[in-house]
Amino acid sequence: MSGIYSLPENPSAADIIERSIVAHPSLFRDMLIRQAEQHDDYSRLTDNPGAQRGAIASKNACLRAYDFIGEGDNARSRAETLCTETGPAVIALNVACKLQCLPGHVRTAAAVSLDKGE
Repeated sequence: MSGIYSLPENPSAADIIERSIVAHPSLFRDMLIRQAEQHDDYSRLTDNPGAQRGAIASKNACLRAYDFIGEGDNARSRAETLCTETGPAVIALNVACKLQCLPGHVRTAAAVSLDKGE
C-alpha cells in the first residue's frame, strides 16, 4: 500500500485484509466475532447434521481469522499469515470487503489470488 488507506489497482486478499487491519482494527475484529456468533446460532438451530458441521467449521474459521488479526505493529505480516489458511482468509476477506464497501468483482478477484498464493 502506498498510502495508509490506498489499495493497488488489482488488490490481493492480503492487501484488502491489511487495509481493514490498519483502517479499523477493532471494528474488523468485532465483525468477525459477530459472524462467528451467527454461524454458532445456526449450528445450534439446524436439524441438518451436514449444515451443522458446516456452520461449526465456519464459526471456527471466523475465530481463527480473529486470532490471526490479533494486535501488533506489522499489519502486512498478519494479513499475509492469515492468507495461508483458506477458510479464515475467505471469511476475513468477505468481512473486510463489506467494511470497505468494495464491489463483488474486487472480492472475487482477490479470492482467486488466494488460490494462486499471491
